[in-house]
Amino acid sequence: VDAAIDGLRAAVEGAQPDVRVQMQSAPAWAANAPAVDGAVYRADATDPDAPVLEVVWLEGREGIRFRYADATTFHVSADGRAVWAAWTAPMTLEDTVVYLLGPVLGYVLRRMGVLSLHASAVVVDGRAVAFCGAPGAGKSTTAAAFSARGYAVLTDDVLALRERGGVTLAYPAYNHLRLWPEAARMLVGDETKLPLLTPTWEKRAFSLQHHGAGLAAAPVPLGAIFLLRPREAAADAPRVEAAGGVDAFLHLVAETSANYLLDHAMRAQELSMLSRLMASVPLWRAVPHADPSRLDALLDALLDALLDAVRR
Repeated sequence: VDAAIDGLRAAVEGAQPDVRVQMQSAPAWAANAPAVDGAVYRADATDPDAPVLEVVWLEGREGIRFRYADATTFHVSADGRAVWAAWTAPMTLEDTVVYLLGPVLGYVLRRMGVLSLHASAVVVDGRAVAFCGAPGAGKSTTAAAFSARGYAVLTDDVLALRERGGVTLAYPAYNHLRLWPEAARMLVGDETKLPLLTPTWEKRAFSLQHHGAGLAAAPVPLGAIFLLRPREAAADAPRVEAAGGVDAFLHLVAETSANYLLDHAMRAQELSMLSRLMASVPLWRAVPHADPSRLDALLDALLDALLDAVRR
């Protein structure tokens, strides 16, 4: 990148980057280029869980453009190897990085043939444990609570997965988790102890170095996936139950990154890898309790499920 991005490790000197990012810039092929066949994807203003967004291929198909309602714009080359970002006041570099490390990175990974899940993940006994779920399900909060217990974190929001020698490896990302003020208060007592992620957003940055067990140093094999379900006030919550079959498969498909932008070949690759994942990695449904004070009980239930799997 041509600007420092807080949270990312510095590249090894002389290393060839997988992706190049240029800030406050646009590629020559995007100049005055019209969209091809209209919008590839448009997030509706009535969708409360997604920012208003339009994604289009540009004429010549050298790349794709992401344009958010706040005018923040990204151009991504057709192979995913180059990204250009631009924004205008009152948006900031920090706001742009939130988009970049979330949905834009998710798409870049898919373009490069890397499956990624909308998930947070931690390392337990040398293996990655992923938490998937809809926005607000508690993925980041669960990962932060594990980190506070001494477990290294792999990622927040985008979990990159690659198959190597018959093993699915999960890759580390950046050195903080993104928490809503309520979660921050629960974990550190006062949300103001954590800095704002951006000047224009209320989410806080939970530093893995200062408040947790740090960022994992290297990729680790994927060991388990928990599908976080809506919170319940039921007496038996929190609870964990085995997941499988068509319902679990469809849930996983729904939690892949940038799945609204896949072509037929990318979709086929995704379904094939998810099928292998389900055959080799334990899946559970986890139902948190509606009472935030029961978070420790949820972590205990998750660890018990992992221990039971090892014993078998």
